[in-house]
Amino acid sequence: MLQSYTFSQIRGLIGIIGLIFIVQIIFIFAGFNGWFPTTTYIVIEVAVAIILLWLAFMIYRRATALRSLFKDMEEEEFKMSAMIQSMPDFVCFKDGKGRWIRTNDFGLELYGLKGKHYIGKTDAELGEVNPFFKEAFDYCVVTDEQTWQKGETDRSEESFYVESGEYKSFDVIKVPIFHKDGSRKALITIGRDISQQKAAEEQLLRREKLSVAGELASGIAHEIKNPLTSLKGYVQLMQETGSLTAERVNLMASEIDRIHAITEELLILSKPEIKKHEQFSICDSVEYVINFMRYQAASKNIDIKVKRLNHDDKFVYGDRNQIVQVFMNLVKNSIEAIEEDGEILIKPSVQGDEIQVELRDSGPGIPEEMIEKISEAFYTTKEKGMGLGLTVCHRIVLAHGGSLAFENLPDGGTNAIVQLPLYSKKKTLTTS
Repeated sequence: MLQSYTFSQIRGLIGIIGLIFIVQIIFIFAGFNGWFPTTTYIVIEVAVAIILLWLAFMIYRRATALRSLFKDMEEEEFKMSAMIQSMPDFVCFKDGKGRWIRTNDFGLELYGLKGKHYIGKTDAELGEVNPFFKEAFDYCVVTDEQTWQKGETDRSEESFYVESGEYKSFDVIKVPIFHKDGSRKALITIGRDISQQKAAEEQLLRREKLSVAGELASGIAHEIKNPLTSLKGYVQLMQETGSLTAERVNLMASEIDRIHAITEELLILSKPEIKKHEQFSICDSVEYVINFMRYQAASKNIDIKVKRLNHDDKFVYGDRNQIVQVFMNLVKNSIEAIEEDGEILIKPSVQGDEIQVELRDSGPGIPEEMIEKISEAFYTTKEKGMGLGLTVCHRIVLAHGGSLAFENLPDGGTNAIVQLPLYSKKKTLTTS
């Protein structure tokens, strides 16, 4: 408003100068023709000169004020630009037609537009500039239109993959600005990266689910373990007296051992207690599992291959039997996933202060909707499965300070990735 007022004053002063100039020409013409006495003519000229001097002074004052105003505006723009650039958020300004006017460096890096001409282009056009984000830009067109239709500030969550392969989630605020006549003027978009927050929330939810499942498992295990002890004693007694055939007794004992194994899994799910604390070779453990499972794999014409480490043998710290159980379960799942004539590749590698073991199979892979739920308790697609195998594996690895993840391979098949910390006397074992 101040800027408009100052411009109006300057325009008015210039108009007065123009009017005085015309009057001055008339008086000069009158002086040449002797229409006024010399004294009157001199007085008029002096008055005009004084008025012009006053007008020049007023214009100078207004110009100085305007220059100061522009300087203040430049400083404010610089501060605003610096603030926007320092924000760890995506900030974008668009005009009423959806064309990008300006964005900060975060936005340019996010959408891969650094060094590319983006000003004046719509989201649809930017999708052609960087085709990787075409789907994300097309979605922005839809959400922008929804915001314009609502006519008020809109808040939503948007998620998409970035070029690094990460899946990013953003808390997006869109502010529409209108002209006085109601036409569209500008749209301001602010997006805050909440990917880590989402991951933390999902991890917390996962822990809560495991805690609930653990409490349930603990109750079931304590309820059935005591009668199992008595039942097994009676079976052994009947075996000694010969009141049942040995075949049937052995069958009953085998089934009881199976039920006992399930209760052990339930107890591990409740609290994966590490019974032994020792350093052991992860490579030897994997070799033990391969030798044990090789016959079962060969029965389905499945070849188990191992890529050896080029480094010295690496050790981890904890319960070797539990880690063997993890790899045993993972290899067993891979064998069951491959119908016949397949391959399982076990690939250990050192990643910083961790050792990583990948188990890649040539099976059909895991449906995308199942990958996030694959380690949840009681979640299974097997007809006779309890859905505890991978849950127990996850808990054991987590108790050893590591992680267990699954991914589908581009050419088909599944990759199970186990990461465990390398043994160090300075490290303490973490449990959860």
